[in-house]
Amino acid sequence: MNTIDLVTQKMQFLPLDKQDQVLDFVEFLMVKYQQGNAKKSAEQRAIERLKDVEDADNPNKWETMINIDDEIDVESSLENLRKRGYKVKISSQS
Repeated sequence: MNTIDLVTQKMQFLPLDKQDQVLDFVEFLMVKYQQGNAKKSAEQRAIERLKDVEDADNPNKWETMINIDDEIDVESSLENLRKRGYKVKISSQS
């Protein structure tokens, strides 16, 4: 019998409120585990993003360096970030 089966079997004998506590704890562990995996270096994240580039030869798909006088297509850049799964938040400037 594996661990999941043992936990399931033992939970059946607990009152419902205690079963809910076990479920809450399992969900807590899942969140904690996911957060631990989310802490990757910038280099690791950049390498992972390379797999998602649809057209690697298109320079518009790459976010690199810009010079001080370069024009920036903000909407296109924001859309690319959103497509990659980033949550974009723009704060107002004073």
